[in-house]
Amino acid sequence: MPFFQRPLSKDFNKKRSVTLQVRIPLEIYGPPVKRVLSFASLRHVWCRQLGDRLCVCGSITVEAALALPLFLFAMMILMMPMVLMNESRKIQTELEQVCAEISQYAGVLSDSTLESEDYKKSGIPEELIEDMTKTGFRLYAEGRIRSRIHTEKAGQFSLTGSRILEDGETIDLILSYQMVLPFPVFRMKSVPMTARSCRRAWIGRDGGKGNGDTGQDMEDELVYIGKSSTRYHRNRNCHYLYNHISVISFADVETVRNSDGRKYKPCARCGGLAGPGSSVYIMPSGESYHGDRNCSSIIAYVRAVPLSEVEYLGPCSYCAK
Repeated sequence: MPFFQRPLSKDFNKKRSVTLQVRIPLEIYGPPVKRVLSFASLRHVWCRQLGDRLCVCGSITVEAALALPLFLFAMMILMMPMVLMNESRKIQTELEQVCAEISQYAGVLSDSTLESEDYKKSGIPEELIEDMTKTGFRLYAEGRIRSRIHTEKAGQFSLTGSRILEDGETIDLILSYQMVLPFPVFRMKSVPMTARSCRRAWIGRDGGKGNGDTGQDMEDELVYIGKSSTRYHRNRNCHYLYNHISVISFADVETVRNSDGRKYKPCARCGGLAGPGSSVYIMPSGESYHGDRNCSSIIAYVRAVPLSEVEYLGPCSYCAK
């Protein structure tokens, strides 16, 4: 075989082994070229004879040329949602800042007693001073958003659906825009998106301090109820609120059950105070026994609520006299 070198012997020690050079006509568009081939490389090359020409098939090269672009295209499609979410996050942040800015100006503009000079001193932009209507607020917000958002991936911003001070105190900005895709997908070049920010305007409120107004009507009087009370109590220390607390010995804790049929567990706050020979405090609907009569868990059993919420229960016959 001419592809293998013969071992050198003393008869051929003066001969040099060289690489076989084969002239193969590979041309489709061009003259034959000389290539250096070895037996190992010829085993992995598909060849076929066409007439007097030898054609070499490069199937692996074609496969790689097709697979790599498809792989990159698939990766771009998978990354596209993350890019859109990042741009949407930036737009939402800018919308929140614009809404907060407008909510501050709305408190000053709602005061009709102020003059134009007062508006200028307060730092309100002239665009709002000239047009203090809902449309003026919306146009100002659109301009601020366009000036803040510096991206070519989004456009066609519109605040048409926004509601500004319709109830006298709420600013609800609804921003509609188009997110441009890196390349068309099923002939769709952009995706419609919506961002929303809602804030209460800084309009303040009428205070009642110092004018004899306590800020709480009689019907909002605070009363006290237990966990399963059928009456409301005006006195927190009413014995009807605390008569459900029973005193038993520590030795009887294992045999006594609550209203749900469960055993009593030691209280996390005062259960360590109880021991052999001492008394503990339990409630029928409770889950823990207490070593201290004034444990905060027992006190929290009674809660204060507005009278208007529990008026249907009726007053206690003992403490409501």
